[in-house]
Amino acid sequence: MAIKINIGSLNDGGQMLELETDAKELGIDDGVLKGQIELKLELFKTVHQLDVKVSISGELKLVCDRCLEDFSKGFQTQFELVYVQKAAREEEINEDYIRTYSPHMKSVDITEDIKESIILAIPMKKLPSENPDGSCSWCGKTKDYWSSIIIDEEELEDRD
Repeated sequence: MAIKINIGSLNDGGQMLELETDAKELGIDDGVLKGQIELKLELFKTVHQLDVKVSISGELKLVCDRCLEDFSKGFQTQFELVYVQKAAREEEINEDYIRTYSPHMKSVDITEDIKESIILAIPMKKLPSENPDGSCSWCGKTKDYWSSIIIDEEELEDRD
């Protein structure tokens, strides 16, 4: 299923939509998202243009880069798209957030844009937040614990 905005049924002016979706509907692996994803769409339509502001929030399922245990981390991201009605002789627009649509189109599909935004919300360094004492909020281990088990390359050479 796709997340589509029906252009023809929108009245001019601003409107808000709140939707829920899941990993299956977005075409994202089950191992990435936990539960439902909340979408808030702020739509503003004029005669030849539709502005869409999307706020996405949910929970990611991650594996800690330190201890390799699974943990959950909330995320919130947002993006904006502008759909401009394309005239017959108009040149293509080269902006990432501006899209053109035909006056004969009934709807625009924003599923792929939502999917990309969620994937970009996945952190490169997958670590739970730290407690004030410096310990991991998920497994409770400290940085001292991890540094004590890391073997220096020089120590490995000395053992050989």
